[in-house]
Amino acid sequence: MTRGDRVVKRPHITEKAMDLMDFENKMQFMVRTDATKDDIAKEIEDEYGTDVADVNTQITMQGDKKATVEFAEDDMAQDIASRMGAF
Repeated sequence: MTRGDRVVKRPHITEKAMDLMDFENKMQFMVRTDATKDDIAKEIEDEYGTDVADVNTQITMQGDKKATVEFAEDDMAQDIASRMGAF
């Protein structure tokens, strides 16, 4: 999959996103605006080899799309963020 074909653009790292990761096993990602929840879940599952429990999306005030992904396994959000070099 080339960079242009990817649904997930980058992780969205903020203080609120870090709290979600630490306390709710969720991560936030900036995604393509035409991406569906199923597209996002499939790409995360394929890329990181983990099960996604839920995906919520929202459009930011800047017109970007942000996805909040909840993982099925405990502490998986922290593991993925560590592999990505988020902290």
